[in-house]
Amino acid sequence: MRILEAENRLRRIFQDLRNEFNIPFHNRLEIVISSRLRSSNGHCECWRRNYTGEVEFCKITMSKALLDEFGWIRFEKTFRHEVAHLANSCKGKKGHDESFKRLCRAMGGSMNSKMAGIRYADCADTGYVKPIIKWIYTCPCGYKKEMAKRMSVKKRGNRAYLCGSCRTYHLDTWTENKIA
Repeated sequence: MRILEAENRLRRIFQDLRNEFNIPFHNRLEIVISSRLRSSNGHCECWRRNYTGEVEFCKITMSKALLDEFGWIRFEKTFRHEVAHLANSCKGKKGHDESFKRLCRAMGGSMNSKMAGIRYADCADTGYVKPIIKWIYTCPCGYKKEMAKRMSVKKRGNRAYLCGSCRTYHLDTWTENKIA
């Protein structure tokens, strides 16, 4: 499926959800299918007007890798999850609270199994894009941690963080290698 075709299908789904669930959002919505988004399946960002608090602009970014690896059904369920975030944001709420979970289920969205728990197990999904590994951190004990993003200097310098395997070495003793 071409990106433009997928974006148009997502716009139609959004219009249907907006009408069905009376989402009070009539402003600008940007839907992007990104080949760079690998840290999550989707992302919803909303900007508010300072004087009214009303959501003025919303951008939903979806991972092209999710569509390529798992197909349209999981892709659409993730989009519905992001629309639930937008609807919750219009009510002045954010995050994965109880009202979001109810709304996500009603809209036919998916959640990861930890977030869904027992109550929302019917919405649980295990298909997630794998991040592109760019950094490898190695403990002197031999344990390796692969990461998509570089660990912050503040975290690496903090003596409170220990190796998850040996529980002996602090992060400041680990070697850091960047993968091209």
